[in-house]
Amino acid sequence: MGALRFALMLVAGFAGVATAQSGRLPVRVETVVAPDTLRLGEKVTLTWRMWLPKGSRAAFPAKPPDDSLHHWTAWATETRAPNGEYREHRLVGAFQTFALGAVSVPGPPVRFRIPGEGPRDGNFPVARFVVVPTVPLDGPEPPLKDIHGLVPPPWWATLPWLWIAAGLALLLALVFLWRWLRRRKPAAPAVPVEAPAELPEHEARRRLHELVARRLPEAGRTYEHGTELADLLRRFVERRFGSGVAPGDTTGELAARLSARGDVTYADVAALRSILEACDLTKFARRPYDTARAHEAEATAARLIEAWATPAASVDAAPAPRAGAA
Repeated sequence: MGALRFALMLVAGFAGVATAQSGRLPVRVETVVAPDTLRLGEKVTLTWRMWLPKGSRAAFPAKPPDDSLHHWTAWATETRAPNGEYREHRLVGAFQTFALGAVSVPGPPVRFRIPGEGPRDGNFPVARFVVVPTVPLDGPEPPLKDIHGLVPPPWWATLPWLWIAAGLALLLALVFLWRWLRRRKPAAPAVPVEAPAELPEHEARRRLHELVARRLPEAGRTYEHGTELADLLRRFVERRFGSGVAPGDTTGELAARLSARGDVTYADVAALRSILEACDLTKFARRPYDTARAHEAEATAARLIEAWATPAASVDAAPAPRAGAA
């Protein structure tokens, strides 16, 4: 098996023979088939060659599509520069066919342009070769190996994986359900721990001490001073005397309720009312008072807290805190 060459001399495109009046240079093209005879499934190399003057341009097409019997495994172009004024433009394709007998492959189209001329289009010569069967028709028959028994499948191919996966999924679902039900169980109610209540006079002393330490009157903040002083005194009286006074009473109502009690003196009630009225004027009328009067009110408040402190007998009779209290 050798190679076949199909050559053609072209001038005015690839359509026919040039005339003297065309004024165009002749162009030589060639199709090379190697080998010219091959067995079914073997590859054949098709080479399309074109010689053009130096400075010419050639454009080859893209690789043709495959079909059910023919397949292109290679498709490449190159330009070579042999000695002389001409350059070789080459397209090489590797072709595999599964058709028996004589096979013809149409030459691919090409467009080129020679300096000083317009562009030309044409086709390369048709490539022809012969495909023979792999096994000759007149024998001999190829040797065939004996038929062996079926190979048993591996162990992992015989397991019922679907049932195993379903069982694992069911087990996971039961585990999640069990954990969810455990989280839903109501927790045992926590036993509230009651801390021993702070005595009214202790709270009042602490708040009064913090108020004095802030020295608000010296900073001109008599509104804040009066608001805090009135609040701590009212809370002290409400906690100390319990149901004897009502939260939200005005200064006059609070003084009247305290005056009706037998365990407070009129002078102490009058002192408390004087402080609360001065604080009310500061809170609601924005009437400031001087620093000396503010400190005098603080001292009076301290005296009232000590005078109205819870009797020692009442403190001793108070119930002890519950076990576990802080």
